[in-house]
Amino acid sequence: MSYQLWKLFKHECKDILRNPATVILIILPIFMAKVIITVVDKSGLDFMLLSTWILFAQVMVGIMITGPGLIEERESKTFDALLITPLSRGQIIAAKGGAVLVCSLFSQMIVFIITKGIRDLLPMLLYMVLGGIIFVQIGTIIGLKVKSSKNGSAVSSAFMVVFFLVASVYLALPEWTYPIFAVLPSIEIVENLNSILNGEGLLLVESLLLLLWIVVLSVWIWKTGKE
Repeated sequence: MSYQLWKLFKHECKDILRNPATVILIILPIFMAKVIITVVDKSGLDFMLLSTWILFAQVMVGIMITGPGLIEERESKTFDALLITPLSRGQIIAAKGGAVLVCSLFSQMIVFIITKGIRDLLPMLLYMVLGGIIFVQIGTIIGLKVKSSKNGSAVSSAFMVVFFLVASVYLALPEWTYPIFAVLPSIEIVENLNSILNGEGLLLVESLLLLLWIVVLSVWIWKTGKE
């Protein structure tokens, strides 16, 4: 069984890399982060932080590859064909999500390395992984819930924009609004990444909220898969 799961995982990774559209989604955060952070450094502005571009890689890859990809497989009956194999529905979803997570981590790490170098990467990896998991899970829920590819792309784009936009502007909002936005995983990720970058370590409450998100989304995916 584990061999079949590994085989499906490798197949999913190859499918992602063979599709020019998904490759662009993986590379786009790297390109945008490099260009905009370079401009910010030269202009002396500080409105788009490195943590925001790591988040952008998470939401872009996690949501925009997973959601529309699952919907397309459901429409073409490829997903149904996999259910005939000895693999369970949960294992199939885990293999597909795992392949996207690897791509998400690659994009995030390259964004960090081209900006900061490799030396300080290790402390950031925990929140790269947690954020990657959460947005792959959100993409999975979209992929399982939305009926058509057309609607799936629109819904995925809307979620991506909301998560990224809120994390980009919340620091400019009044301080009393923070508890409202802090429930969003994108804010929790950015706050923890910023805290690590500033040498202050992880934030306990925000970290626990991220773990809670993973549990809640996992249960939601499990229930959706049984419908």
